[in-house]
Amino acid sequence: MNQASGIFDPLGDDEKGEPPGKPAASAAAGAVPAKKKFLRFYKPSELAAYEVPENVKIIGDLHVFRGGIFVLGGAPGVGKSFALSALAISGATGAPWFGLTVHRRFKTMILQAENGLVRLSSEYKAHCAQAGLDEWVRVSEDVDTFAFEDPAFCAEFRAEVEAFAPDVIVLDPWNRATRDVFEKDFRAAFDNIIACLPSGDARPALMICAHTKKPREERAHGRGLLAQLSGSLVLGSIPRAAFVLQVANDDELCNEFVFSCCKNNNGPLGAPTAWKREGVRFVGPLESFDWEAFKQGGKGGPGKNVKIELHHLEEVFDDGRRWLPKNKAKEKLMQLTGAGKQACYDALNKVKSRFADSLRINPANGEMTIESPWPDDE
Repeated sequence: MNQASGIFDPLGDDEKGEPPGKPAASAAAGAVPAKKKFLRFYKPSELAAYEVPENVKIIGDLHVFRGGIFVLGGAPGVGKSFALSALAISGATGAPWFGLTVHRRFKTMILQAENGLVRLSSEYKAHCAQAGLDEWVRVSEDVDTFAFEDPAFCAEFRAEVEAFAPDVIVLDPWNRATRDVFEKDFRAAFDNIIACLPSGDARPALMICAHTKKPREERAHGRGLLAQLSGSLVLGSIPRAAFVLQVANDDELCNEFVFSCCKNNNGPLGAPTAWKREGVRFVGPLESFDWEAFKQGGKGGPGKNVKIELHHLEEVFDDGRRWLPKNKAKEKLMQLTGAGKQACYDALNKVKSRFADSLRINPANGEMTIESPWPDDE
């Protein structure tokens, strides 16, 4: 495996110069170590005969495999850390991760600089309702920086990895591992990190948490999401698979998200899926989701609130006599008008809606209604 690039070698570890599937012979006592072999070529028949070992596959159609490098991107605050904790829990329990099959239980080590013990405590109190996690998961305290250029930091990290022997290592976030966004800085960061990991069959998968760029007017989707990863193009080229987590719309109360694979060098991408976040967990996939409105990003197309008129809101709120939670009002508006979810959320947005002057919000409980169209004395 080319450690600097993270390229998946379908023929296994080539560093020892041994044929596929055969362990290197033990060196004779006192023998001079053989020089590292940099190149090896295979016949087409050897390539055709190769089968990926079962213990290499971890998640999905080689979406995550042992020894590879992967990235999960998303905007700040979208829930990437929760999503990566969910990956660790899936490894401990064998449950699917965002709908992707977990092929075997696996250990996860999370090196993170995002969350203090207060946040982590509240998160894992929920997760630890599932017994047996201690055997499968390790989470670091809030690290000031990922100092992979520091020999002392690297020695300590190697010792922790050797002691726990994880199948997957998570770095959250990537911008704590590199000092700048230039290609040379990104490549140096990758080289320093890989140098700290075991080699050959013992090398774990590496999952990187990264930010995405500021969204454009049109919402990117599919392979177009790869260009949204913030920083050098290296961040999209070195990982073998890339995932992006997006919020369904910009409403401040929205708790629906879309999970997409935008790159998978060794298998199909798979279709994007929609999820609802309940506390620290993502629940789904959602069967009822307005995909057209999501792709439009609330910028026109089917479901835009041109279908919704003031008299619809008056009916939903019974001319201002009925107070409703926003989500309930959205459901009633969808049923009444046939408009999409995004369009209904837009119509109920107290700041951006064209009906904003008519909407009223109860600050005590967040429920909403509409100004009565009738004079007070009627």
